[in-house]
Order: sequence, then structure tokens, then C-alpha cells
Amino acid sequence: MAPLTAFLLQAALLALGAAAFAAAGARGGARLGAVFGLILGVVGWSASRWPQLSRALELSGAPFAGSFLGTLLPTAAALTAAASAAVVLCEEARPHARGLLLALAAAWVLPTAATQAALVRWWGLGPRSLAEAAAIATNRSAETLSVLWLYSSRGRSIQKDAVRMASDTVDLSPQSLVKLEDFLPRVGYRGVFALEALCAVRQGWRQWWEADRALDMVSLEAPGLVHPDYRSALDLIKAGPLTPDRRKRLDDLADAAARSSAGFEDVTQSQYIFEGFSAAYARFGDEAKARRWLNRVDNLWPMTEKKIEVTPVEDFREGRVSGTLLVDGRAAPSVRVGIFMVWKSSGPAGRTTARLLSASTYTDPDGRFDFANLGPGRYCLAFMARPEVLRGRVLDSPDEFELGYEKPDLVLPAIRIERDTQGVPEPFAPSGLPEVPIPEVPEAVLRWPRR
Repeated sequence: MAPLTAFLLQAALLALGAAAFAAAGARGGARLGAVFGLILGVVGWSASRWPQLSRALELSGAPFAGSFLGTLLPTAAALTAAASAAVVLCEEARPHARGLLLALAAAWVLPTAATQAALVRWWGLGPRSLAEAAAIATNRSAETLSVLWLYSSRGRSIQKDAVRMASDTVDLSPQSLVKLEDFLPRVGYRGVFALEALCAVRQGWRQWWEADRALDMVSLEAPGLVHPDYRSALDLIKAGPLTPDRRKRLDDLADAAARSSAGFEDVTQSQYIFEGFSAAYARFGDEAKARRWLNRVDNLWPMTEKKIEVTPVEDFREGRVSGTLLVDGRAAPSVRVGIFMVWKSSGPAGRTTARLLSASTYTDPDGRFDFANLGPGRYCLAFMARPEVLRGRVLDSPDEFELGYEKPDLVLPAIRIERDTQGVPEPFAPSGLPEVPIPEVPEAVLRWPRR
């Protein structure tokens, strides 16, 4: 609740209390004072509930109603105080004071009770957080994993990140994500925490590089409640393996876009989505559908002179990459390996490079990994594991590599991590800094002083 709103609400309730004491003093009647005090408590309870109810309405998909009621609350409390004072102090209204005061109290209690009951019944109001509602841990319990990117940038042959497996509020471990997936249909994809849960589970599977499960969640559709995250889904499809299952998922996504305009409210976002559909169909060699989606971009901007060309249509789908991970000379099993497609695009901010998740797997007991059904393009690898597994110096990093007709099957040299040697970051290019001369120190200075 905003500080100004809280201050105005407190001022209004103080005025209401002052009116109660004025009523008791003016009439000198204990009965009227008791009734007024009871009504004061009821109205105070109702007013104290509305900040939370307004926020719940916003989270439940009614942001206008929530913000409007939150703004109206101080004004309504002030008007109630003024009306109560007028009823008690006005000679003409005193014979009907009790009935009028009870009507004012009912004007607060009935809408408050009805709104709270509806939110509890249909929108899951009650728990104070998503963690409590879905019975999962908060983000304080989340683990932090190390991610080792095997591509060179700014003079470094590898990039290392620390990734905390959590959202802003909840833990995103696989166990928590499964519970969040169960929570969403249980609440009917609506409620106070439904949107937060959906965003968390979509973020979580992408963080774990679970491409198929991430695609399931970003493609999720519940009419009138949830629409697919088209851009994220298309990134996973166009960068992923070119299998019949992925083609079916692309067609299902196109059908969802044809059924509803949800997600296409913004013109710029619609252009990105149309271009994504065109690029995805081009990856699967369907030039007709690629051009059909690109024509929709031309319809968005009929006056522009710049025409966007179709992404080159591809029919290569036999790309394969295999390799081995060794840690201290021994096979490293159960390490997450991800392969990412290097996707270059042009936009208003210039040419950008994104590394889109294609697929992931775990190394087998011999430390081997393998990816198949990849399309043509430039790729890079990354490892994810606990920090103690990936610490040290990395040898034989493959950097980015190409797959295509000329090189359809790539067998990488063994990637080695030497943990016995302390890993040193590479802040400079191979040329490095010039050698620094070491000053000569007289031998006498190096001796211990005599006692």
C-alpha cells in the first residue's frame, strides 16, 4: 500500500473515531456510544481488508478494478467519517441515528465480505505467497549451479556463470517445478498466484535446459485465461532438433494463433512472432507457409518500403554432434550438456546475437554425450553442474562450430577439465600484457636481521 494512501486511510479512521466520541458526549447516552464504537470497529476491519483485496484483484486479472478500488479507499473512508459525524450531530437525524449508522456499516461490510468470499472460493485467496499455496520452498532454499560456456568472447576462451535456480519468490528445483505444474490445473489456471506460478514454471524449465518441458509450458493454452508465449516457443522450435514431433508442435502453435488473437495486441510483438513462424517453417523446408507468415508482416506495415526476405529454406536435418567430458583425466558422468544455436538477427538496435537452446542431455557413465537431428547452422556447447565439478582449467574447448552439408557429423576431441590446477580467468587477449621487469634486491636486504 502506498504511504500516502495509508496516511489518508489512517486520517479518515481517526476522524471517524473523533465523531464517535463527539456522539457520546453530545447525547450522553452509553447505548449510542456503544453502537457507534461497534460500527467503528466493523468499518475499521473492512477498511483494513481492502488493501489486500485490491492487490488480490490485480493478481487475479482485474488490474483496473484493483487499482481503482485501492485509490477509492481513502475517499470512501473519509466520506464515511463525515456521514457518521453528520448523523450523530445533526438534530434532525438523531431519531434515525442507529439505522443510518447500521446502513453505513453494511455499506462497508457486505461488499468486503462478498469480495473476500468470492476471491477465496474462485481465486485461491488465503495463502500469503505462491510457496505456501503450492507447498514448495521459497527462493531462499534454491541451489546455485555453475554454467560453463564453451565459446570465446572478449579474449576469453570460455565463459563461466553462476545460475541460481530460483525465481524472485520460489525455488525452481525440478521437484518444485513438478508441483507448480500440478498447481496450475488445480486452480483452473486462474487465481491470485496463477500468473506467478506460470511464469515461474516457464522460467524454471528453461533454466534447467529441459527443452521439451519448456516447450510444453510456453505453448500452454487455456482459452480466456492463458495464451502461448509465442516468441519463446518459436525460439525453441527453430533452434531445436528438426524432428516430426517438433514439426507437429509448430503446426499446433500456428493453430492456436489462428484460434485467438491473444498475444498479438502489440504490433511490434506481432511482427516478431510472424517472423518467428516464418523462420521456423523455413527451417523445416516449408517455403509456402514461411512466405504466408511473412506476408502478415507486410500487412502490419503497408507503407514501409523495406521488405523482409524469407529465411533460406533448409532440407538438411541430419546434423550430429558427439563428444566426451573428462574431469581430472576421468570420465565425468551425469553432467548436464546443452547445445545452443547461434542465431543472428537484425533489429532497430542493430545486429544482435542470441544463443538459443536447442537440446540438452546428461553425460553417460563414460562421460560421452550425443546430439542428433540438428539443422544447419552455428552451434556452441555448455555444461551445467555443481561448482566443485566445473572448477579448474578447461582444455580443448571446441568454441563455436558449424554443421551443414559439408560437415554433417562432428566428433569433438575430448573436453578436459583439470581441477588439480587452480583455474585462472583470462582477462586479456593472447597477446597479453608486456612482461614487467623484476627489480634486483641486494642480497643483504634478503637476510634475516640479527638480534
